Parts: sequence; structure tokens; C-alpha cells
Amino acid sequence: MTVERGNPPSLGLLRGGAPVTGRPRHSGVVLSSERAWAPHLWWIALVAGGAGAAFVWLATPHGREIEAVWELGVKLAAFACLCAAIAFFPWSSPRLHWLMYVPFVFFTGYVIPRISYFYYMDAARAQGDSFYTHLYLLLYPGIVLTVAAAHRLGGGTPGNCLKIAVNGVVIVFSGFLDVMWQLVNPIDIPETIDAPHITVFTGGPISFGATILFTLAHLPVVIGIGLLPLDRWIGRLLGVAPAGGQK
Repeated sequence: MTVERGNPPSLGLLRGGAPVTGRPRHSGVVLSSERAWAPHLWWIALVAGGAGAAFVWLATPHGREIEAVWELGVKLAAFACLCAAIAFFPWSSPRLHWLMYVPFVFFTGYVIPRISYFYYMDAARAQGDSFYTHLYLLLYPGIVLTVAAAHRLGGGTPGNCLKIAVNGVVIVFSGFLDVMWQLVNPIDIPETIDAPHITVFTGGPISFGATILFTLAHLPVVIGIGLLPLDRWIGRLLGVAPAGGQK
């Protein structure tokens, strides 16, 4: 088996030596998995993520406050399944670029009209929880998943897709948004920051300075996730090997 210098192979998930990345970016290497469940991982994760998202939207409170830790766990689990569905999507090809129109339809057909309604109709105060839900439970996760999907369809590896998605979540939960909200808006900086995704770890509101330290503490986490050899681990988990067996 020969591999061109500087051109890493993409992970594949099908048996029998069939190329599973659509139109391969690099010739000479075709990867496959002999594990029967591997080709189905992406759509199983998609169904689980879709069911989880439906449960979150229909059966959990639409609010800023985290009333129970399990609610946060369910939201993160549903998001993780959707990330896995994108990462293990078995075809990466420029011909599939039309799939990227789906997020635009979702954003312009529902999310943006709803969010703009809260502003233009001055309903944010009366429906603050709904505004928060649409902004942070739909818009931001949608952006993260869209970027990950674009990377995968463009030939990105599953491991890098997962890194993009996970770090997208880490950044928004790191307190960076809460710090910048105080700095970019024409308001006085408060003595304490009361953000549910922070207080769930700290036990209560913390000072603005402590929030900055909380944010900076996540920087090694982001870097560490970016350096993880996820594609190597995924290859071992799925039994990915060159077509026709090891050479």
C-alpha cells in the first residue's frame, strides 16, 4: 500500500474495499471496516440525536435556568449524537455540497424569524425564556453542527469533526460569552456574574474577575481537545483497515 507524502487517508466505514468517502480526495488508499455495525453508526446516531432533540424541545422546560442536572445531560447527549452522525457520515464529496443548504433553510425558515420577532415585537421581556432557548438551544448549536458538517463533506476526518463540535460547546460554556457580553455592550460591568452554566460548577454567582479566570481555565481544555489523536482512536474502535487487509 502506498500513501502519497503529505496526503493522509480518510477514514472509511464500509466493508469489501468500497470507497466510502464519495469521490476520494487522494488516490492510492481505500479504507474499509470489517465490523458489520460500523456502516450503520452514522444513521443510528442521527436517529438517537433526533429523538433526543425532540424530547428536549417537547418535554423539558424552555428556560435559562438549569433546573436539574439531568436536563443538561440530556441536551448534551442529544447534541453528541448529532455530532457523531455528522462525523461518521460515510461520504465526503464536493458533489454533496447541496446538503449544506439544509441548515440555511432551518435558520432562515424558523430560527432567525423567531429570534427577530423577539426584538422587533419587543417580546423578549415577556418571553425571555423562549428567546434564550431559540438563541442558545437552536441557533448556536446549529452553527456548530453546520461548521462540522461542512468540514466533513469537504473531506474532513471524523476525528476533526468531533473536535470542532466539542470545542464549539466548550467555548460557549467556558464563560467567554458572559465576559464579552459585558465588554461589547454599553453597560456597567457588574460585581458578580450569575450564569447557570457557570454556577452549576461553582455553586453560585462569581465575581467578574473570577469569571475571566474561569474562562482562561478552559484554554488548555480547548488546546488539549485539538491535539487528541481522535482519528487514530476511531480507527481502532471501528476496525478501519486498508481494503483487502493489512499490507
